[in-house]
Amino acid sequence: MDMIPEPDYSDTEEDKDQKICQPLSRRRSNSSTQYNKEGLVLPRKLCNPCLESSERKSLHRELLFNQRIGKNVLNQKTELQKVLEKFKDEQKKKNIEEEKQNKRTALEKKLEQQASRIKEYEDLNEEKPKKDESEFLKVHAKVRAHTLS
Repeated sequence: MDMIPEPDYSDTEEDKDQKICQPLSRRRSNSSTQYNKEGLVLPRKLCNPCLESSERKSLHRELLFNQRIGKNVLNQKTELQKVLEKFKDEQKKKNIEEEKQNKRTALEKKLEQQASRIKEYEDLNEEKPKKDESEFLKVHAKVRAHTLS
């Protein structure tokens, strides 16, 4: 008979809340209430259902693990970190460009010079026809004005 707990017939809200809030280990042993010298029940800390939820515990465990290994879960960086990263990237790009410039052969350098000369020559030739066309239009307009009058 000692194994069977006595039925609980109380319908008060406080009793229901306490039963829901208590973990299984506390619910089974109701005799764990502690009394002081005068026979009064000692107060105990109220349970927080949010803190006892398994989802919260697993999330907290995961966050602690990530913090231990140094992983930033939120991917938030300070302004200083962002600027330093940008600076390092620019330095790497500059170094790569310098290496490319230094590794070029004499033939590549000559070809590059010749390509730049050809481009300059083409740019100059494109500008001249525009001037010629504008002169042609002016002369044409004058000739038409004379012929019409």
